[in-house]
Amino acid sequence: MAAQYIEAPEGSFCPHKFEGYTHTLQGELLKGGSGGAFKYVLEVYVDDFMSLVIPTAEGQLRHVANAVMKGIHDVFPADDDDSNDPISLKKLAQGEGQYSTRKCMLGFDFDGEDKTLWLEEEKRAMLLTILHQWLRGSRRAQAGIQFKEFESVTAKLRHAFTSIPAGKGLLSPCNWVLRARPEVVYLHRNKGLEQAISDARTLLRESTAAPTRCKELVAGWPDYIGVQDASGQGVGGVVFGENKACPPTVFRYEWPDYIKKELVSFKNPRGTITNSDLEMAGLLFTWLVMEAVCGESREQRVAVFSDNDPTVSWVKRLASRHSRIAAQLVRALAMRMKQRGACPITPVHIPWVENEMTDIPSRSFGSVPEWFCKTDNDLLTLFNSRFPLPGQGSWTVFRMTSKVCMRVISALQMRDIGLDEWRRLPKIGAHIGNIGAPMSRLWDWSLTFRKSDTLRGSEYSPDSLKMDGRGCVSITRQMESW
Repeated sequence: MAAQYIEAPEGSFCPHKFEGYTHTLQGELLKGGSGGAFKYVLEVYVDDFMSLVIPTAEGQLRHVANAVMKGIHDVFPADDDDSNDPISLKKLAQGEGQYSTRKCMLGFDFDGEDKTLWLEEEKRAMLLTILHQWLRGSRRAQAGIQFKEFESVTAKLRHAFTSIPAGKGLLSPCNWVLRARPEVVYLHRNKGLEQAISDARTLLRESTAAPTRCKELVAGWPDYIGVQDASGQGVGGVVFGENKACPPTVFRYEWPDYIKKELVSFKNPRGTITNSDLEMAGLLFTWLVMEAVCGESREQRVAVFSDNDPTVSWVKRLASRHSRIAAQLVRALAMRMKQRGACPITPVHIPWVENEMTDIPSRSFGSVPEWFCKTDNDLLTLFNSRFPLPGQGSWTVFRMTSKVCMRVISALQMRDIGLDEWRRLPKIGAHIGNIGAPMSRLWDWSLTFRKSDTLRGSEYSPDSLKMDGRGCVSITRQMESW
């Protein structure tokens, strides 16, 4: 009802009895107003009615305020006694009905001029104090946290990270504790959990100095696309532009022998690293390459494709249910996303039979003879002949530095890597040879190469075979479902 009233011409209905409680800050909002068309959004959460308005004249704010309150009273009739009215007079008197460029709603502070948000100060200060007490208590061997308190504070952290999406990537150790439900939680006995609490406190402490841009909360049709694959030999992927242009890029990295030896297989059931862990590492590599290739990633939208179901799930939830290694890699990805101010990644599953474009670089180390590339120039030649770009464009090979590669390898080996080490990376790498011309709108073109001529034989991914009986789902349908 309220939305219908807003769409009605100004002056279509009489001023509401509570209109005066919305007036105070209108002058501040309308400096330089032109009186033209205005924009608005009306949202309702339980019993909270929120109208967000970009006005061009003072009367438009009065019009929207009257429309919202009139709509409420159409559903919940007004009371003759204002103190008993369905619209809380007490909250109106406290200024909650006033329009302002800075407003606290649902526990978050919003800045309408800078388009940012952060957890409201009272809740933020309370969480910082509790987390500080927990960390201090962890220094004493006998100090523990009652499970109910831990459960409650973790829920509050999850709510707080609505305004810091990357923070969700820190909470896997907390989720494992919640599933175990111990009577008392001891941080000093669980270094991964202690690190997660410390990192969460750091993000909260920094949240007001560097608040999250609202655009960083919204995914959408991608500006850039990355496709990756990992095998027992190595990882490979491609990066290309969709809404925005970048040089079409292919990269690869061969796993060190000590990583290959730890891969779980029928011959090595006691290995410590699963195929899905390698796939998650490959997705992190892809993100790092995109940072270097695509330039400024602040508020940019990115889609990543993987033929590994667990990897897609981990990135979508920024959490791992079981794999400690995947949790380390998700944490690293989340910190890089936060550091770059990127929008949420859109992970999409691609059936393995349609993933030849990244099968080749990940298996270009000799496991498939016809794909073997001794040098980067060999890989470039193979790619340009196998996947010719439109307009006679050329692929470019990207080579990562050993220092960056070792950061990811350290996560695979479950070595402790501090928050700052992921936020301050060495040089990621560089293109090799001549750099191809930047290109965009390559998604539809890439669909013409979604079939593989060569079956993988013994390298079928068990995760990719968990199909739902309908066969390969159209990638276009998945993309359009956004």
